[in-house]
Amino acid sequence: MILISLYETTYPGPADDEDDYCPDGETEQLIVDEPVTFTELVRLMRQHPIPSCSHPRGEPFEWLSTEPEQNYVTGEWTERTLHFSLKNTQHQRRYWRLAMQAARFIRR
Repeated sequence: MILISLYETTYPGPADDEDDYCPDGETEQLIVDEPVTFTELVRLMRQHPIPSCSHPRGEPFEWLSTEPEQNYVTGEWTERTLHFSLKNTQHQRRYWRLAMQAARFIRR
């Protein structure tokens, strides 16, 4: 089992047509340190298709995120991110990389 954390960040919609709109988001912890199987981890990674860096290597500090979704009623934007929990053992780090390979974020 591998421990993962899921976060959801909500950004408020712009008050008007601001050119330099860059608000701070409000982050909520959806799941913290939940154990998942390797297969579940690969499935979750495929649901979060955007890596945190342009050339992911499968390092434990890299995370994956979803495309931001807009609530058209409130104008808010929501982004969800998947993280490797730092409570995992050193041995479990290799499974994060292997899962990223299985999800086709990195090549072997």
